[in-house]
Amino acid sequence: MPPRPRRAVPPVRRAVVATTAGAGVLALVMAASVLGAAAAPQLPDPLPVSTPSPTPTPTPLPVPLPSELTPSLPVEPTPDPIPAPTVSPSPSPSPSPTVALPADRVDRQWPRNPPWDACPRPVWPGELSTGAPGNGRRVLLIGDSLTRESRVETAKRLRASGWTPTFRCWGSRRLDWGIAQVRRARELGQLPGVVVVALGTNDASWEPLATTQARVRTLMSILGPKRQVLWVNLDVDYSSYSASRALWINEMIQREAAKRDNLTVVPWRRIARAERAGRYDGIHYGASGYRLRARVVAEAVDAQARREARAPSPN
Repeated sequence: MPPRPRRAVPPVRRAVVATTAGAGVLALVMAASVLGAAAAPQLPDPLPVSTPSPTPTPTPLPVPLPSELTPSLPVEPTPDPIPAPTVSPSPSPSPSPTVALPADRVDRQWPRNPPWDACPRPVWPGELSTGAPGNGRRVLLIGDSLTRESRVETAKRLRASGWTPTFRCWGSRRLDWGIAQVRRARELGQLPGVVVVALGTNDASWEPLATTQARVRTLMSILGPKRQVLWVNLDVDYSSYSASRALWINEMIQREAAKRDNLTVVPWRRIARAERAGRYDGIHYGASGYRLRARVVAEAVDAQARREARAPSPN
């Protein structure tokens, strides 16, 4: 059986159907909104918010006056103040004047930077040493390399005994140089009452014996009879020639001392050999030998002070 042909819907009808359908949909939506509103729980109304009242400002309590707390007492009249005695200020003591010590005096004819074989510039100290037996007295020491090498230790010992030493020493020097040093010290006003002479070793090898004896007498004449002179004798043994001449000079100086009250011989030769002072060339010593020489010279100067202390005073 053949299919039946579909009947065409008129346009007006289609529009009515569409309108009817839209209205139905709208009705369904509104119905759903009503049902939802009915089903939603009802919230309680919010509580009213109370506004806090302002805190009242406390009223300050009245502070009682002191007269209200303590009963008033009768006020006694204040006595007139006693006048303080007038004290005159005592004068402050004036500060003690500072005593300036004399400055050291240096021989400016001596080289500022002396060669290796010479001692430093001779210094005439402004400050005197203290202690006995020197008691600040000055002593001048004139010598050659043996004095130069023992100078530091000799000065240390002399200062410890209260002496104020000045050194004029130069290696390889002879008696003519020593005479010039005595004259220079006298020119400077630096020739004290005690002088130590330690020269003659180089004269024994290079000068005629008669010349050496004449120079010894010249030196003693310049020093004068009132000045005490300590002469350190010779200990030479580097050749038989020099040793024999050194012995002759020692004997000559001993004879001069026998004729002069102000000349004393320091027996270095005897002490050095008794103490076995070591030498490396027959003339010069090692460190222990120079320490021994310093002790011998310092003790001889101390002994001179003790002799003077025991001497009777002139009337």
